[in-house]
Amino acid sequence: MKWNTAYHIYEVLALAIIALSWWSWATDQSHYYTIHWRALGHSLEYSVQHAQMRTDRADARLREDVKRMGNSREGLDRIKRVELLRKRTKDVMMALQHTKEHLKKMPTNAYRQASDWMIKKEIAQQTKQKLDQYVYWLSQEFKDLSLPKFDKLAEGNQENPLYYAREANKDFAHNYFDHTSPAEVIALLTQKQLTVKRYEEEVMKKLDSGCCCAYLSFDKFGAAVYAPLNTIEVGQEYTADMFINLLTGEFSPRMVAQNQPLIVRQDKANVAFKATKIGKQFWEGRFILKTRGDRDTSLIHRVPFEVLPK
Repeated sequence: MKWNTAYHIYEVLALAIIALSWWSWATDQSHYYTIHWRALGHSLEYSVQHAQMRTDRADARLREDVKRMGNSREGLDRIKRVELLRKRTKDVMMALQHTKEHLKKMPTNAYRQASDWMIKKEIAQQTKQKLDQYVYWLSQEFKDLSLPKFDKLAEGNQENPLYYAREANKDFAHNYFDHTSPAEVIALLTQKQLTVKRYEEEVMKKLDSGCCCAYLSFDKFGAAVYAPLNTIEVGQEYTADMFINLLTGEFSPRMVAQNQPLIVRQDKANVAFKATKIGKQFWEGRFILKTRGDRDTSLIHRVPFEVLPK
């Protein structure tokens, strides 16, 4: 065997060994990353389950409170709003879960398959639309609750200074799903599910934490005051509801707040005034019912609240 020929044989063998070593390293790395993303996904799933348990408990607690207060119209209205919130949230969660279940059927190293399905089949765009619509719906449906501003959940990295220039100006689909494994996509979608549940919890806190400050009963009627917030900043508008449960039709209700008569519609009146004084204070609500014989029956409740400086 000529030396030149032997050299080329050894060279080919060496290159093959190097290539095999690199392939083994890359395979091990890929396996390591898959384990990492799966572990992260399981941790996030655990958090989603706990968030679901918290909202279940909050829902049950609200229903118990409303029942204890006599199933007032205001309380039943809060229950309806919670039911609507949970239905819309469930729709989003199920859409994300359906996408995850499809990805779980792919091979662990199916980077191109996962990316093509999310981007070329426009699954990522559909996911973005679903998430954007949910966040917008929350801000509109519950704008009376003074909610914190909910950030959008499906943004790209356009004009984001945290990214390198070569990574900039990618939309949501390409920023998150370009050359990603199924395990990575599943973990990301689970993180979106967790954030959806946290947004839902924030709204439920407002619906559940409103103070049914009093439920007063006398003879054949019950009267209640509900304030969605007990603490506001100076200059903000304080709002509350006064309502009556009439057991008979013989009463003609009137309501007064801060010595100002209120317009009563369907046994309910809205209270609203601007908070100008800082500190703990109260406002007075009065329920007046004129019964047969022109006799007035009044129930008075002093509702505490606190005004904070800006």
